[in-house]
Amino acid sequence: MSADDRNLTLRTLDVLEVLCGYAASGATNSELAAAAKTTPPNITKVMAQLIAKGWARKSEENGRFFPAPAFTRLTFRVTADLDRLQTRLDDQRRAFTGA
Repeated sequence: MSADDRNLTLRTLDVLEVLCGYAASGATNSELAAAAKTTPPNITKVMAQLIAKGWARKSEENGRFFPAPAFTRLTFRVTADLDRLQTRLDDQRRAFTGA
């Protein structure tokens, strides 16, 4: 991976993190650029990648960017995995204590 690719990857992750703070209201290109400390042209490139991945969407009504359901569902996948782990731990605790 080239240095440019690494920079784009890190910038994309930074923008995605910022975008999550705008889940309800959406964010403009300029708002994302200011919050992520990058330029509007960089936001345009990053948002094109996130939209292509299905992790962001652009409102046709107002042009604001939002996290997409495909990205927000990742949170539920993490929670489900933690719940499975908790169930296994609870089962082991019961096996050892007889409770």
